[in-house]
Amino acid sequence: EGQNIEDILPMVELTRRYPVSVRFIEEMPFNGEGNHYPTLHWHHRRIVEHIQAAYPGLEKLPDPPHSTSYNYRIPGHQGTIGIIAAYSRTFCGSCNRIRITPQGMLKTCLYDDGVLSLRSLIRAGATPGQLADTFRSTLQHRAKDGWEAERQRTGQLPVKESMATIGG
Repeated sequence: EGQNIEDILPMVELTRRYPVSVRFIEEMPFNGEGNHYPTLHWHHRRIVEHIQAAYPGLEKLPDPPHSTSYNYRIPGHQGTIGIIAAYSRTFCGSCNRIRITPQGMLKTCLYDDGVLSLRSLIRAGATPGQLADTFRSTLQHRAKDGWEAERQRTGQLPVKESMATIGG
């Protein structure tokens, strides 16, 4: 069903004594093995429910602008907990993240298949100004959310490549 479930609560316990932010990411299909999860067993709500069962006082914190996680604290603990709902794509509307893959592709979303080959532009001798203009134009046309980005893919569907090839 899930993986490393037995590690969730011991990691949460780190927030008792240390002023750290412990973050959990929901199960995602990016395993690089060609498998795809038709349904999630460990989505962000289930992770919260698992933690809340052990720590009933779990409190929701305000999320900063552009946050990619839902943030929580346990009264009496020094640190905080973040739950990243990357597969559910609940924060797409405020996401300001980009990635550059090891192959030099700019990704404006985890779910696109690369929208601009920076490597090709640089190798072709693009000036810094040309790079900046192309970069800005690409960002202005980014998909509105991960669902749209996935629909626009020209490559492998469903998304299942390894996070190492995505730049994560």
